[in-house]
Amino acid sequence: MHGLFLALFAATILATAPVVLRRAESAGFSPRLVQQGWRAAAGGALASLALAVPVFTTDLWTSPARAVGVTPDIGIVAVPLPVQIAVALSVLLGLAAGWRRGGPVVRDYRRALRVQLDRLESSSPVLDEVERGHPRLVIVEDAQPRLVLLPSRPPRVEVTTRALDLLRPEELNAVLTHMSGHLRRRDAWWMTASETMAEAFPRVPFFSRWADHSAALAEKGADADVRGPIARSNLRRALAKLSGPGQANGPFCPCFAWPQQRQQELTAVRQVRERRAPVAAVALRGLTMAALVVPTLVVASPHFASM
Repeated sequence: MHGLFLALFAATILATAPVVLRRAESAGFSPRLVQQGWRAAAGGALASLALAVPVFTTDLWTSPARAVGVTPDIGIVAVPLPVQIAVALSVLLGLAAGWRRGGPVVRDYRRALRVQLDRLESSSPVLDEVERGHPRLVIVEDAQPRLVLLPSRPPRVEVTTRALDLLRPEELNAVLTHMSGHLRRRDAWWMTASETMAEAFPRVPFFSRWADHSAALAEKGADADVRGPIARSNLRRALAKLSGPGQANGPFCPCFAWPQQRQQELTAVRQVRERRAPVAAVALRGLTMAALVVPTLVVASPHFASM
């Protein structure tokens, strides 16, 4: 009963969340709120599926404990053993196939980060370090105007001497504020996770749509951290100066992608949706809470261990 409910709940989230979130995004609601909705929906669906499997295969995963004389405090569900074995094998084969398809995304991310860091260390950069654990500003001699965020430990922001020549101090400050937003929300990690899931499970439309929206939402959310018309104007001018060849792609700060569209968004006057914004906030937060709370409530149910 619980396993079927969790599986159906996960399927419902995966089917309905993209529609709700796409409409919220097109309506112009907070990109950070929409971004949280995508992440919560993915986490809730995966958690529900992960919890449903032990319910269907109770005999298998409790057998080692029973073999050593320990009786687990959970009831045995009325699922035939052949069905439990079939479910367990299907899940293991699905995970193995998914990792085979999606694993290269993670490995490429780690390899690219290592290459970028090695390149910085070998280029004799000038380091302006602050307190331990805080971002480092790495200044590199280069004729290309490049400004890249590397989510290492501690994070590094690579800026070339050409970029420093082009940017005024207030423009550089606006870009660094934008990048700090990426760091706080761990956007690089989430972008990699969405692309990994999209590659691992290509037949699940939710993950491909999440990957398609992840980068754009991350940029809009970081743009929103730059507050005030003057600061946003500085960010818009910095984007115009730095957009073009030489910038890093993928999770290493796609901050200068879609320059024309983002400049229009930065200069557009925001329309205040006094009536609809609270409703959308409640709806999206309801989706977020349902995706994360429902699996927890099912597990915490006093009947979970007896069915």
